[in-house]
Amino acid sequence: MVNEDGRSSIRTGTGNEFPEIIRRFVMALYFDGQKTLGSEQYDAVAYYRLSKDDGAKHESDSIANQRKVIRAFLQNNPNIHLVEEAQDDGYTGTNFERPDFKRMIGDIRSGRINCVIVKDISRLGRHFVMTSNYVERIFPEMGVRLICINDGYDSSAPDADSSALTLPLKMVMNDYYVKDISRKIRSSIHAKMDSGEYLPSSGSIPYGYIRDPKNNTFRADGETSSIVLRIFQMRADGASFNGICRELNLEGIPCPGRLRYERGVTRAEKYKDALWIRGTVRKITQDAVYIGCRIHGRVMRSRVDLEKKRRPVEEWKIIENAHPALVPKELFDQVQKVNLRELEKRRHYGQRNSAEEDYRDLFRGLVYCADCHSLMSAGKGCARAGVHTPSRIFYDCSTYRYSGHIHCTSHYVRQEQIYAVVRNAIDQQVKVAVDIEQLVESIRNSPKAKRAFAEASETSESITAKRKRIENRIEGLLIALTERIIDRNEYEYMKAKYSQQLKTLLKAEEAAAARRNVVQEQLAVTQEWLRVIKEYQALPTLTPEILKQLIKEVRVHSNQSITIAFNFSDPYRSIAELQNCVEGVGQVG
Repeated sequence: MVNEDGRSSIRTGTGNEFPEIIRRFVMALYFDGQKTLGSEQYDAVAYYRLSKDDGAKHESDSIANQRKVIRAFLQNNPNIHLVEEAQDDGYTGTNFERPDFKRMIGDIRSGRINCVIVKDISRLGRHFVMTSNYVERIFPEMGVRLICINDGYDSSAPDADSSALTLPLKMVMNDYYVKDISRKIRSSIHAKMDSGEYLPSSGSIPYGYIRDPKNNTFRADGETSSIVLRIFQMRADGASFNGICRELNLEGIPCPGRLRYERGVTRAEKYKDALWIRGTVRKITQDAVYIGCRIHGRVMRSRVDLEKKRRPVEEWKIIENAHPALVPKELFDQVQKVNLRELEKRRHYGQRNSAEEDYRDLFRGLVYCADCHSLMSAGKGCARAGVHTPSRIFYDCSTYRYSGHIHCTSHYVRQEQIYAVVRNAIDQQVKVAVDIEQLVESIRNSPKAKRAFAEASETSESITAKRKRIENRIEGLLIALTERIIDRNEYEYMKAKYSQQLKTLLKAEEAAAARRNVVQEQLAVTQEWLRVIKEYQALPTLTPEILKQLIKEVRVHSNQSITIAFNFSDPYRSIAELQNCVEGVGQVG
């Protein structure tokens, strides 16, 4: 069909795909694409792709095989220079958000690449519409030559029109192939779901279980299953999540992340000394996997943006008695009631009293513990029932809070204290902004600075002229040698002499340029600081944007003292450095 803008579009899934293919064949017959290869040089990328979609063809379509085919082709085509290789291993052909494919397209846009080589069109993609878009529109518009070796297709060949007649058919066959494979895979997955089998794609094995390879399900882990039962029992007895964390950490019982590290499942160093945190305990106490239920379909992947999204609970596929339970059903239900009561209590606290001022959005991501350097957590302290006073917002150390008060210390500080210190620190910088701006202008417009830059410019021009003369002399030596005006010994002697002079001049040129760059950079930093300060002055209050421009970190110490690390160094120190840079800008060294 033809859109309002005159462009053709393709309908899929209606049973009318083949008339569209015929239309493309007819259009190809009239396509003005007669080109001659001649001796034009091309900068090419070899693109390889392999996924599970390839099934039994894995060996023939392996990355190694694709590379072998392309390199054999290049040996017979010396006018094609292989600039780079792009490889997406484990990515389906229907997904065009592949890392190396996107990088390849970026290199094409930058002009670095003007030729794409693939073993066959299925390596480029298996989605008919998307692949056709690249073959027929995007690559031609970008001036890119496309070569599909096994398909006998070369967009720059004189017979490209005739060879292109079969290409759409192959793309349609690839599209139907991957759809058929996807249907079979989905059918197999759903069958395994219904039988309660373990699916590797559904995530890691829950804490307290290990995989039973015989039945492809879970069985109790003798080392950790008792810990799970203990957690549920402690929670049922009224223990808080933090209290449970504290007890487990004090006893040195490894948390799920640390256990995976110790068993070699992961090598990520962050898990080496990982601790129990309240989020981990809360998740365990809410997971029905511990009463023998296997749950599938909690998340889904969007076909549009490929992002994972959580499904509503009613859409989950729950298989009961899929594996041995670690926790009795009665105990699990009791714990859910405790969790629900606490959740309602927290909601009640959160709604009962509001704070007069809430700066949590203002300081988000800026407040750190000065000792362990973890991000400080913001909390709300609520007034007692019946007391009509506003809530208090405070910050404390995340490590202290989530480790069950085992590591670090509270570093408790109210938000008003942080706000006052930050506001005062910025106001102090505002006070010196006028003086700093005047100093910058005086340095920039001073006779000394102008003279230094003038001398630097003259020096640079002189060095450049000397360098060019020496380069010309070296070229002249080669001519003299060729014409036998001088012999090889004279040539080597004079060349070494001139090369040493050239090396010295290049060093001097680089040193002078470096000094000028330092001045420009220092000046740019100071001017950026002045710009942000002026922007702050124009606003009635602090904003998150201004704080992120000015402040790197707000550090809270154990004695409640607060220090601020600015993104900009001390302005007076910057001025002193700028002055030193100006004095040295004309020096060649």
